Amino acid sequence: MRQSMVLLVLVIALGQWGCEFIGRSAPGSGATAAGYDYYSTRRMNQLEEDYRAERIGRRDYEMRKGQLEMGYIVY
Repeated sequence: MRQSMVLLVLVIALGQWGCEFIGRSAPGSGATAAGYDYYSTRRMNQLEEDYRAERIGRRDYEMRKGQLEMGYIVY
């Protein structure tokens, strides 16, 4: 009986530790995604600005835009 109680306490303790780990890692992944979103949006805006200012040609614009779109699903 005592062994089963000890085992039950250990299982509960490990389960709680797992939930704590998941809870702490979720905000970090959200912050990473938000940072990537900001970076990708900024790069796309810079690319469009360069194209409008004629610093790059249509071929370069399409190539770079395709690379950005492959790396990010929103566009």
